[in-house]
Amino acid sequence: MSDTGPGDFEFERKFLVRELPAVVASDPAPALIVQAYLFAADGYAVRVRVQGGATTELGTDPGELVSALDQDAIGTITTKGPAVGGTRYEAERELDPLVAAEIVRRADHVVAKLRYSVWLGQDGWVVDQFLGANAPLVVAEVERGGPVVDLEIPSFCVTELSEDDRFRNEYLAYRPFAGWAEDYRRELDRRGPSFVDTLGRNQFEGHRPSDHR
Repeated sequence: MSDTGPGDFEFERKFLVRELPAVVASDPAPALIVQAYLFAADGYAVRVRVQGGATTELGTDPGELVSALDQDAIGTITTKGPAVGGTRYEAERELDPLVAAEIVRRADHVVAKLRYSVWLGQDGWVVDQFLGANAPLVVAEVERGGPVVDLEIPSFCVTELSEDDRFRNEYLAYRPFAGWAEDYRRELDRRGPSFVDTLGRNQFEGHRPSDHR
């Protein structure tokens, strides 16, 4: 994300992952992210986040998770617009981390996750392992400075979530994954995996069959 004023956009694609891949589990210092959604409706959202290294064993309560962040944690506030074709308006600004932490402590709709980072092929990937009511959800994301086209998709990506609003963090803040995980698994088993085919040519690691929808 940039800090260049109006006109900020993010370009990303995201994918479901069955479990934390070994290639990212080796990250020795994943970031702990605890974020509150102060508003979310029709694709628009306002988010306050505090992020840093974890200093203690992680609990499940948002207040405990915020307390687990190290002294170098950073705070941000972000406004978002609806996503279209892997592109979304996103303007992010820094906040005093102490203020951000206290807002998150007092919020009703909070998402917490561990974020692992790894470089694969031509892209930097992050893999988010969700905590609390959104466990055991694991989501991989790739972000670029422009549309994410002609992407080489790692073999650990089960299906694409880029156009599934249920997996946006603001949705998960209000409707945690644990409450509908089994229904989604049955849905995925029934319809099979699918990948966005309007962003260039998808390349699948390990020569995955080309007939994915």
